[in-house]
Amino acid sequence: MLSIKSPAQIYVLLALAGLVLLLLLTAPDSDPELQQVALPAVRVAPVGLHDLVPAETVSGRLEPARRAEMHFELSGQVHSRPVEPGQAVQQDELLLSLASGDYEDALDEAEARLLQESRDIQRDRELLTLSRRNYALQKNDVDRLQKLGADSLVSQSRLDEARIKLLQLEADVAQLRSRVDSAETRLALKQAERNRAARNLARTQLPAPFAGSVNAVHVQVGDYVMPNQMVVELIDASSLDLYVEVRGNVAQSLQQGQSVDVLIDAVTLPGKVVALQIDPDPVTFTHALRVRIAGSGARPGQVAQVHLPMRGLSRVTAVPNTAVLFDEGRTFVFRLEGDRLALVEVSLGERVGELQVVRQGIEASDHIVTNDVSALSHGQQVRVIAADSVPR
Repeated sequence: MLSIKSPAQIYVLLALAGLVLLLLLTAPDSDPELQQVALPAVRVAPVGLHDLVPAETVSGRLEPARRAEMHFELSGQVHSRPVEPGQAVQQDELLLSLASGDYEDALDEAEARLLQESRDIQRDRELLTLSRRNYALQKNDVDRLQKLGADSLVSQSRLDEARIKLLQLEADVAQLRSRVDSAETRLALKQAERNRAARNLARTQLPAPFAGSVNAVHVQVGDYVMPNQMVVELIDASSLDLYVEVRGNVAQSLQQGQSVDVLIDAVTLPGKVVALQIDPDPVTFTHALRVRIAGSGARPGQVAQVHLPMRGLSRVTAVPNTAVLFDEGRTFVFRLEGDRLALVEVSLGERVGELQVVRQGIEASDHIVTNDVSALSHGQQVRVIAADSVPR
């Protein structure tokens, strides 16, 4: 019989008993069951045929529909500056003016020369009438002396004097007739000089060509300006234009006057195509497009996006964008064949919203995996958990 002689022996016996109990509890079953590996679940959808309307969204900055960088056509000193940047002006309202004293004097001189020319023409017409009468009288005198005969020396001398005077009168008549005949031309020249002086005087005033707002004034009173030096920038922000560049296939789907949607700060505004470049840029091969919107809902400088509808696609094969697998420049989809997957290479076309047009590789009757394709492989056995429809 075992005798316990110390507490230490009691502790050792208790530890051994606990160890035996632990081994009994953790012992494996005599017949373990093998667990089956779970198949990956995938969502599959039929390909089908679709009627799609592709669209292109491009962005740009808004600019005023009308902008004028104005300058004087004359040189001179700035006399007045009645406007400041940001000021609204009406059409023909004065923006700047030059000192006009020299141009006023030039106009007075041109008007005086025109008046003098008119009086000279009237005088020449009266003198021509008198000269013709004198010529007629002198010719009668010559005819009378010729009848007296050529025997008398006195008569011959008087006849010669009469003939000389007749020639002088004839020359005077010819000269006056020439001046009267050219009177209209000389009067027109003087009138043109007067009109030119009047236009130059008007050019000392710089009026607004349209109603709008002054965007910038580059000169001060007292500055001397030269012709073609920009002095005022005027804009009309009642309408705004969006300038963008589009690809050739987009340009072919648009036409001038077409209505489009413009998105500005999550607000959609109606727009209209007002200009479309037919011949593309030789460097970028893009077409310049200008879309106009009302200025009440936007301001110049804002970034805007325009939604451009393209030609519709009728009964095309398309799959969700998430169904396409990209690998080293090639594109694939997983087609369901029974309960296994087949990796099929496809040729893609346009992308329309959530759908990707497929030109070659699959048929409309095929069923393809719609998402999470990067985790799948060719020949893999799968479990279909849903048969979704391809979004339209």
